[in-house]
Amino acid sequence: MKTLLIIFTILSITRCDNPSRKVESIKSGFITESGTYYWGRNQNIIMKNIGDDEKIFAITTENGKILYQQPINITFSDYHKWTLYVDEKQNAYFYNGDYQETKALIWNKTENKFNEINFCQKSISLPADFKKKLLDPNLNFTSCKSLE
Repeated sequence: MKTLLIIFTILSITRCDNPSRKVESIKSGFITESGTYYWGRNQNIIMKNIGDDEKIFAITTENGKILYQQPINITFSDYHKWTLYVDEKQNAYFYNGDYQETKALIWNKTENKFNEINFCQKSISLPADFKKKLLDPNLNFTSCKSLE
């Protein structure tokens, strides 16, 4: 129950109009700052700061229906390595160094939802810019099928 209350609170905050939040369109590229990004197929990517040093993101329809939400207990931290990349096919890819989380969110047109793939456990073709960033020696990937 407490977890549902936290999630509801975060979602309520993301739907409030805030003139200081960043709003822009994105077709492909990295998302590093908090804000709302309008993204193909009438979807939004919302990146929010929670607390002093953590971020969380969600992908919603333009009407606010959640298509994907990053778990509240597995956030990005300003003090660790993380990256979020979206491509022109409306797929999202992210790495979260705090939790060694490596995910691709691939849009499934038939089911109208994102399929989650751990791209280190299963080899997939990653966008070139995202793959280049992950090949940074400071990230210390030892075994990642999509980076081989």
